[in-house]
Amino acid sequence: MLAAVSCQKGANAVKTVTESLEVNPGVLSKVSLIDDVNAAWNTGDQVSVFYEGGSNELWQYNGPDGEMKGTITHEGSSDRVGTGRFVAMYPYYRSATISGDVITAVMPAVQDYRPSSFGWALMVSSTTGNNLAFKYASAFVRVSLYGKGNVKSVMIKGNSNEVLAGPVSVDISGDTPVATLTSASGSKTLTLKKGYDVLEELGNSEKHFWIAMIPGTFENGFTITVTQESGSTEEFPVSGPVTLNAGEVFCVHGFMMGLDNITVDFTSTTGIEPAFPKSISTSGGTHSFIYAGNTYSLEFHPVQSGTASYGYGMYEGTMLIGRNNSWIKLPVRQGYALTEVEFVSSGAGGSPYLSVSGTNPSEASNKLTSLSPGSTYCMTVANPVKNRQYYLMVTSGNLRMQKLTMKYQKK
Repeated sequence: MLAAVSCQKGANAVKTVTESLEVNPGVLSKVSLIDDVNAAWNTGDQVSVFYEGGSNELWQYNGPDGEMKGTITHEGSSDRVGTGRFVAMYPYYRSATISGDVITAVMPAVQDYRPSSFGWALMVSSTTGNNLAFKYASAFVRVSLYGKGNVKSVMIKGNSNEVLAGPVSVDISGDTPVATLTSASGSKTLTLKKGYDVLEELGNSEKHFWIAMIPGTFENGFTITVTQESGSTEEFPVSGPVTLNAGEVFCVHGFMMGLDNITVDFTSTTGIEPAFPKSISTSGGTHSFIYAGNTYSLEFHPVQSGTASYGYGMYEGTMLIGRNNSWIKLPVRQGYALTEVEFVSSGAGGSPYLSVSGTNPSEASNKLTSLSPGSTYCMTVANPVKNRQYYLMVTSGNLRMQKLTMKYQKK
């Protein structure tokens, strides 16, 4: 027998629900936005429903996408609508339970990205009739970005290391549902992503990224970290206090510089393939590698004669460049300009600098001296030019590096 309940998404909205049982939960549902404010139902949306404090049942919306009202269905043995209390929670969570007026569930640390929408939102409702008026128990942070680069993920972290995800309880006894994270060991970050896919390619118009959050106050604010396709990041700090209320949207706007980094870790070669060889001929050579799905190469040119001045593996986990104008030819990224070169030194000595010719020290930029083991050094390009070739050179001493990072900006 089929029973019907009506329901509508959105704060103080009314949703239409029809009773029908799904045995396989499937993928958690998505919600699309109308006019960036109101939520609409989409085919396949799933809801947890509790009848008279009983077990968790899966109800599903099978109507057309984009509807403000609809029906969710559950196949039961009898028509219970109008005979007792229904409590509903969106989205469906298989392990959700209820005790009195308190629902327990889990706030996910990773949310699925949906264009112009959110992939997760927490809403609850109760009725003794056939209408479910859903209310938001979650708040939202909408990150609006424009500029340069391909966004891979958006992450939020509290500046006081607050717990942002994990077990959650929702009290529905009052007019406004109250959601509370209940575990001190929950995740300290919330991340918006879509597998390994790029979320959006940025341009002159803003792209919106929605993240659902449990309401609360961040006394010291929070920080938004945007990861680009190459793995490089840009941060957007939000100063506190910031209070997030259920059903409200806190908006953050940012301009992406289009910074993309390539990092080579000679101690582990993490993130690149194939790994760097344990030794390279003292006459020089080129090593091509894959980083973040793209192929790059580092070309080495030691000019000092002999055998003791150059190679990787002479000191385990160290790239060693010899003296007398030895250089590394850095990768050129088409459409980008090299802006900085940063490295972690693993030995004393060496006088590195950047050159646009590979041979002329007069074209040096930010020449460094007196390097110390374990210290991080950065050389900045004064006037970055798109597609220009640069060389990391050493005129005297030996440059030993544990890690080398090349920072690029999209032009």
